[in-house]
Amino acid sequence: MKKLFLIRHAKSSWNDPELSDLDRPLNRRGKESAPLMAKRMSLSWSPPEAVFCSPALRTRETAQFMAEHWCKDREVVVDERLYENSASSALDVLSEVSSQTDSVALVFHNPTITYLSNVLASLDIPNVPTCGIVILEMEREKWSEIEPASCRLCDFDYPKRKV
Repeated sequence: MKKLFLIRHAKSSWNDPELSDLDRPLNRRGKESAPLMAKRMSLSWSPPEAVFCSPALRTRETAQFMAEHWCKDREVVVDERLYENSASSALDVLSEVSSQTDSVALVFHNPTITYLSNVLASLDIPNVPTCGIVILEMEREKWSEIEPASCRLCDFDYPKRKV
């Protein structure tokens, strides 16, 4: 059984209009939400065996908080295909993961994360909020076998969700 954690980056700052989109950092709320969500995940879920993130600063910062509070000792691999690309690009990243790896986290962006969550598990989530985490399970042996409607929803959590 494969487990996929689709993690949207935490809230980012728009304070500096001179910064490129790639260089926008997390804002105060993002820096509070990311550790909160990582700690929440650590209470219910084993850490993913592999973590990939977009090269955007806000995703790298979110992934770092996840690593500090949940995915300790996991290398965060930055993959360009997770920045402003399609759901098929995210699936390309997954397809290259070893079949020996049973759990993977992708830290990336909307609208791709919402679209991918809905397609993979036949869901109707209108929007995955910032720092939202969709956890899907797939009964396939290889990551390359992931396809529409091949997953089931295990959990959907986000900072403002009442727990």
